[in-house]
Amino acid sequence: MAGSTLLLVAVTVARLGPDPRPVVIVLVWLACITPPLVRIDVAERRLPNRLVLPALAIAVPVTAVDAAVRPVVPLEPLLMGFAVGAVLYVCALLGGLGMGDVKLGALLGLAVGCFGTSAVLLFAVVSVSSAGLAGAVVVFLARARGGSAGLRTRIPFGPFLLLGCWSAIAVSA
Repeated sequence: MAGSTLLLVAVTVARLGPDPRPVVIVLVWLACITPPLVRIDVAERRLPNRLVLPALAIAVPVTAVDAAVRPVVPLEPLLMGFAVGAVLYVCALLGGLGMGDVKLGALLGLAVGCFGTSAVLLFAVVSVSSAGLAGAVVVFLARARGGSAGLRTRIPFGPFLLLGCWSAIAVSA
């Protein structure tokens, strides 16, 4: 787990360069909680509030400050975090996601929102497409083994949200 965290911190440092912005606090925190969030969500199908909520509480003011010190749309990260959280909340109401995914999505929307709207769109595309691909593979393998996996087969979405987040951060301009 320490190796994964160090890799994500390296991505953060490489992305932000020698002149760190306030968002570095959120990204390093996120790098530290990413491995346990993935492990727990895969094993237990839950994203613990004890990991997500403190990060969310820190991310709101830090990303607001980050937006204030850069020439961007005022409060863009906050709008992106709200937008991602709202979309995921609607999905949760429709029965496709849990509330842990909604809270994590809002946190990640804040973090990725510091890199602009195009980064948030990339985050969404990578998250949804990778989860869809993984779901298709799970269904295919289960059916190939004589199982009954189908459209209602559940897979944890948190790891795919995190994959989308880190992918967007790594490649956004």
